[in-house]
Amino acid sequence: RDHNHLAYCSRICCLASMKHASYVREQYADATVDIYYIDIRAHDKLEAFYRKVVSDPQVRLIKSKPAEIKIGADGGPVVCGENTLTREIYAESYDIVVLATGMQPFGALDHPSIEIEMDDYGFIVPEDEEKGVFSSGVASGPLDVSMSVQSATAVALKAIQAVR
Repeated sequence: RDHNHLAYCSRICCLASMKHASYVREQYADATVDIYYIDIRAHDKLEAFYRKVVSDPQVRLIKSKPAEIKIGADGGPVVCGENTLTREIYAESYDIVVLATGMQPFGALDHPSIEIEMDDYGFIVPEDEEKGVFSSGVASGPLDVSMSVQSATAVALKAIQAVR
């Protein structure tokens, strides 16, 4: 969550980064992975996965919003910033840097062909039963796959009730 960019939590971007870190570690036993984060949300059943990843001594979670990425003397990326827990200024060199961003609504809905109510962030307001408009999944906000399926099931039931 970055109040200067996305004021809401995307719920899955930090865990997706941890999933990819886990994949890298499975494929390359000697790899080290640093994940820079603003905050981490490990909801419900994902808490166990979070604990598994953070228990890996070759995965470091660093509370920070990196200020910039430079090209180092060796031609590789250097991530620069401040650790917000320790107040330590860092300039870490890496072989690869992967950027993970929060979920945002698709811009095609900036000019929808029908009148759709949007929230302050550009997501569709979940339902307007009087107009027969329903939204589910990531159209109504950041969700992971299982939450999207639950949302779609609930909206399908509401739509069935609306046409009866």
